[in-house]
Amino acid sequence: MENNTLAEYDNMTIAGLSLKAGRNFTSLDQMRCWLGSGLHVKRLHPAWDRAEGNPYDESDSRTFQQRYGPSNLFTDLVFFLMTDQVAGAGALMGVNESNAANTLLDEEQFVTTSKFLRKQQLFFNGVIVERTNLRQFVTDTAPYFLCNFIIADGKFSLVPAVPHTGGGSINTGTVQIDQLFTSGNILEDTFKVEYLRSEERRPFKAVMRYRQETRNKLPQEKVIEVKLPGKPERYGMDELPEEQFDLTQFCTSESHARKVGMYFLGIRQFVTHTISFSTTVEGLSLKAGSYIKVLTSSSPYFSANNGTVDASGVITSAQTLKDGTHTIAYFKTGSEDIEEGEISVSQGTTTQSQFFDSVFSVIKESNSENIYIVEQLTFSQEGTVDIVASEHQCDDEDGKPVSKLAKLIATVDEEVEDD
Repeated sequence: MENNTLAEYDNMTIAGLSLKAGRNFTSLDQMRCWLGSGLHVKRLHPAWDRAEGNPYDESDSRTFQQRYGPSNLFTDLVFFLMTDQVAGAGALMGVNESNAANTLLDEEQFVTTSKFLRKQQLFFNGVIVERTNLRQFVTDTAPYFLCNFIIADGKFSLVPAVPHTGGGSINTGTVQIDQLFTSGNILEDTFKVEYLRSEERRPFKAVMRYRQETRNKLPQEKVIEVKLPGKPERYGMDELPEEQFDLTQFCTSESHARKVGMYFLGIRQFVTHTISFSTTVEGLSLKAGSYIKVLTSSSPYFSANNGTVDASGVITSAQTLKDGTHTIAYFKTGSEDIEEGEISVSQGTTTQSQFFDSVFSVIKESNSENIYIVEQLTFSQEGTVDIVASEHQCDDEDGKPVSKLAKLIATVDEEVEDD
């Protein structure tokens, strides 16, 4: 019986293949097809609005059709997966496109990150074919688009992992510092530093795999090597270990692959430690992804700074103390605790009797000033805020911090222009 009606299936993409009887086909292998566009989603980049930056009107069919359609931005994919009631997790989380901004998603930040992705030409051209944990998928995939998946003010959002401008360019100028932390607003005995292990900081060369596509043809896998500018001090390029990054599921651009490779190389090169500390809620204006400056001072112990003072005030030390006043930590015979004081030295002796019959160590404070990017903020049971941040090395240019990581990734665009 002949069927002339159109097949109608909701939420599906269908295709048909018609073969006439003949001897040209003796067998049929697995079919492959080239899809020029994907799911119709809400496109968050303001370029889809009728006027740049103006809200779209769903009652206007022209604007509505422009705003909804296929997209290659990772932000649009994540927003769709978190709000769609059928293909995404919208039904589980109780959100949809209309109420997302008021519930679990920071739509304004998604728009900002969309500008960054388009400006940097970091596009998602791929499929999700297997069931996966949505939050884990986004967390694992975001770094391949130079982004971090975070929760800020109780809402999910994607933020660029490098300093950027409002228009989406990588900011190779002054890094905006959102807050300064010193001993004055870091709670006592809460500051901790954790250094990465040496194997986690070992230099390497990144082997990036991606797809090269041509319309109506099968894709070809391409492989490129990405290395830091210059040569490592302890290695030749041939001696560097390789680390592979598979971007074939979504990356179809060499520039995209190079930027991702340079990003991971920069993380390995410039991040040496993380810090954690507690602070008060008052006056705090931070979120994950904010840049902070931390000023700390320490008094490292050196055995050469040790010495003794005898009963007549004669000083004996491994390192001769110059004439003048020195800050020392000392322990006097018969005391119960270590004390600090200012000792005046003249020709290897002191006339201050409180230091007689004591052992001491000269205190030499060293100050450090570093930039960090906030990774996590949590409220403690004591009503304070616990902050975890990782190092973000900056160059000092005319007294202003400039991100080393941002300048490194920006060199990829310079190489493309030179080519």
